[in-house]
Amino acid sequence: MMNRHSRATAQSAVRRARQETYRGLILEAAERIFGERGYAEAKVAEIALAAGVATGTVYGIFPGKRDLYRAVHRENLVELARRYAEGAEGDSPGATLLERSRVSTLFLTSRPNYLRVYLREAERWGFDPEQLPADASAFVDLELYRQGVESGEFVDADPALLQGLLLANSQVHLAHWLRGGQREEPAALALRIQATARRILFRTP
Repeated sequence: MMNRHSRATAQSAVRRARQETYRGLILEAAERIFGERGYAEAKVAEIALAAGVATGTVYGIFPGKRDLYRAVHRENLVELARRYAEGAEGDSPGATLLERSRVSTLFLTSRPNYLRVYLREAERWGFDPEQLPADASAFVDLELYRQGVESGEFVDADPALLQGLLLANSQVHLAHWLRGGQREEPAALALRIQATARRILFRTP
């Protein structure tokens, strides 16, 4: 027979599992609603309805809409970081940036709802990496651009300018892909983004 301590432990585990399930449903719904309507127009009650939970349940996990919005970014960026860590590194700054471009493109196109959120934010950033939220800025590594310029692999230009140009290149192509109905294969889109990045970054042999 289960004693009081064991029963309390089991009940606590059930509550944690239930909350984690709710959290996943809420984040999935929030990603879609924020992508479709933007942060300002999205309502927590609307997100709760889409998730199939009470509005109070959302506030029990996320104190406010801004916290929920940041959690959507964080979930996606943590996953992207994991994918980078699995092999998005090359034997030179240029190779690394091109591989990260490919990984990012495939990741974002696999999550079109989050891609819409990302691109809405990009309009506010104005393609300036310094304006990226803290969670996102880690994925735009200025040091790689500095190394590429110093080694002569990249064109002789301000590394911050090259960084902004590559960020803009990716965002413009991804926005065009969404507007075009997502018909192009993500792998082909990744190759086009890389081709443009090569023209921007690399010295002509």
